[in-house]
Amino acid sequence: MKTQYNAAHQVNRPVDTPCALAVSGLSWHADDREILSDISFSLARGEMLGIIGPNGAGKSSLLRCLYRYIKPDSGTMSLFGQNIALFSAREFARQVAVVLQDTPHHFELTTEQLVAIGLTPHKGAFDFTTQSDRKRIADALEKVGLTHKAGQVYEHLSGGEKQRALIARAIVQQPSLLILDEPTNHLDIRYQIQIMELLREVGISVITSIHDLNLASAMCDQLLLLDEGRAIAHGAPKYVLTEARISEVFGVCCTTEPHIQHGNPQISYFYGYSTQRHKDDEA
Repeated sequence: MKTQYNAAHQVNRPVDTPCALAVSGLSWHADDREILSDISFSLARGEMLGIIGPNGAGKSSLLRCLYRYIKPDSGTMSLFGQNIALFSAREFARQVAVVLQDTPHHFELTTEQLVAIGLTPHKGAFDFTTQSDRKRIADALEKVGLTHKAGQVYEHLSGGEKQRALIARAIVQQPSLLILDEPTNHLDIRYQIQIMELLREVGISVITSIHDLNLASAMCDQLLLLDEGRAIAHGAPKYVLTEARISEVFGVCCTTEPHIQHGNPQISYFYGYSTQRHKDDEA
């Protein structure tokens, strides 16, 4: 049985740091089952928040609440000081861009055409693409390293290239907040690092769910640890990723030590769980 933690918070910021997103007391249930319970946290402008936790912890459900795909049962969410519920669909799309876990199928669209979709919240139904729009698209493609793929069919890109193209589309959207659901899923380690470094460079507030705790530790300013729909801890990686919390929430034994490059926790796991399970079964 898991220990019932009270949510722990340690976020060290200057008192005058502007807040991009504030969530208080958010709860949501589905089919009479509580999925999210009393979650509170905040995100400063320009910071990257990593949402971590085991499978079924509620990471994707929380993100869906944040980008208004589902409506929570209770709690408040404010974006740059305004209640999220008060934004029109167009206003919200101008403020928030979303990159989902599964890359969409766009068939014969070129990479450049896919990225151009990011212009939609800023254009009228009969507006033409301007020279300024084309420059914005070109700049976004350059930022994600896909200028040479602009004319290639999106479906023919590699997994890492597709993710970068979707981030370029989000950049063109010019949001103040970017939300991503496991953007590094199914990518090899090189592209995982590249995607996360790219997110740090876009210069806006970012919220992303992520499975790899070491990658989250290296790249995120703050972490929100969820377990069974509850917020267990929120703060800097050094505060959230303790051996005790990792053991309790993920059910593994580990050690942590400062990474030689960035100083945040580097986690080393112990193995032999299958062997121990067989011994327990025989006892």
